[in-house]
Amino acid sequence: MHRCLLAASLLLAACGASSPDAEEPAPDPLESVEAQELYRRGMLLAQAGDLGRAEQYLAASMERGMDPQRVVPALLGVCVEASRLVAALDYAEPYLAQNPGEWSLRLLVANIRMGLGQHQRAREELHQVVRDAPDEPQAHYFLGVLERDAFEDEDAAREHFRQYLALAPDGEHQAEARAGLTAEERGLPVRVPMPVQEESEDESADEAEEEPDNDDPSIFPL
Repeated sequence: MHRCLLAASLLLAACGASSPDAEEPAPDPLESVEAQELYRRGMLLAQAGDLGRAEQYLAASMERGMDPQRVVPALLGVCVEASRLVAALDYAEPYLAQNPGEWSLRLLVANIRMGLGQHQRAREELHQVVRDAPDEPQAHYFLGVLERDAFEDEDAAREHFRQYLALAPDGEHQAEARAGLTAEERGLPVRVPMPVQEESEDESADEAEEEPDNDDPSIFPL
């Protein structure tokens, strides 16, 4: 009996030893790394194609005080390349709320919204870019595409394509923009329909008078 109790005590002791106490959270391996170094490593990871860790390091560098003006565009580039479009907006929106004049970043945000199907929000962002940077052709190109494809407004699309070509006549999207113009603007011959000639009542009456009267016996030989 005593042996059984002893064996049970030893078994319970062994079980207790094999069940570890509540584990303390592991320390953050990046905690001791300075912001500048985090940013440098994040950019290197991005160049190497390790996008998940690149995002982690870049976000950590911003939390440690790295200038968001440098970090946020890099973060957005990493997120877009990794197809993490919603995450890209999560990084960009707070920054734009504090820096509304950063039109180049807003242009990228508008492009991301187009990719997510947020057409109305993208349109609003692009109109803001046009107001902040009236000489920026890319905003007009994106607006032309939006108006044509999402809102089916050919007239509005055509106007933005005109603006794009006026600002960037040799731009990378000039072929597509020109295709959105009218045939006349593209220098193509315009087909003019031939007018349909309607017979007047007088002409019809004259033709009726000229037709022979088959009931008149004088026109038949005797």
